[in-house]
Parts: sequence; C-alpha cells; structure tokens
Amino acid sequence: MKSTFLKSIGGTALALLVLVGGVQISVSGQDDKGQKDDKGHEPSLVGVWLTQVTRRNCDTGEPIGATSQIQLTFAKGGTLLETVGPSIFRSPGNGIWKREHGWNEYSFAQRFMRFDAAGSFTGSGVVRVALTLDETGDHYTSTATNDVLDVNGNVIASGCATSVSTRFQ
Repeated sequence: MKSTFLKSIGGTALALLVLVGGVQISVSGQDDKGQKDDKGHEPSLVGVWLTQVTRRNCDTGEPIGATSQIQLTFAKGGTLLETVGPSIFRSPGNGIWKREHGWNEYSFAQRFMRFDAAGSFTGSGVVRVALTLDETGDHYTSTATNDVLDVNGNVIASGCATSVSTRFQ
C-alpha cells in the first residue's frame, strides 16, 4: 500500500515537472517575429546588423574621416553587442535597446572601454542612437551622439555620427 502511494506521488511529481518544464521551454522560444502592429507590419530589431558609420561634425553635419564598419547584434529582451574591427584602443560595445514610438522607431545606448597603446585603461565611451527601420524591416538609418569619458567618468569630448544598416540574413 505504501509503495503504491509513493509511486502515485512520484508519478504526479514527474508529470508536473514535465508540464512546467515544457511551458518554460515554449515561453523562452518566443520572440516578436510574427507579432504584427495595427497596420500589419512585423517589426523586429532582433538579429545581426551590418552597419556603416560616418562620424560627423555636430554643427555642420559634414563627414569626418572615413566610414567605418561595425556589426551590431540586438538580442531579444533588450541587450546588444557591438563588434568592431581589431583595435588595441577600445573594447567591443555592450548596451541596451528599446522600441520607441511607432512600429519602426528604436533607440539604444552602448558603452565601450578605451585603452592606450600600453593597454592601460583610459576611460570609456558612451554612444546614444535613435534609429528608424525602413518599410521592409531589413534596413535602418540612425543618428548618434557619443561622449568620451575619462577614468573618473567625466566627459572630455563629444561627437556625432550617422549610420546605415542592413540585416544579416
């Protein structure tokens, strides 16, 4: 009798564990793909983006120097990772993103660390971006401001930039 009772409890516990585990797995696989806005768009910034950045004079908008290439990865849940070319002077960037107004407007902020030629930490950089997805959802344009901070977090320089991005598929 005791053995049958324990088997019954064990079977019920196992069934509950499978049920709860299955629910957790199905929820963790959800993303915003397939969710449409009121106009039928399927917006999503989640994914990998190939980006061309042009530094600009903040007052005139004129380009400064050559265009640079970066790769941005926007993760479900609002985090991002920036991958830059090889550099001993800065780290990749890490940040957060969110949807703003409308189905295609987003913003993000990222931070990276700066180093001198000897590898000593010299401060950080913070970039703040406003972006707009095009009607396909596979391209965006953005405007950005950036601050260069010293080791104590004081702003020692600022700048502006624009970018164009294409979703990696």
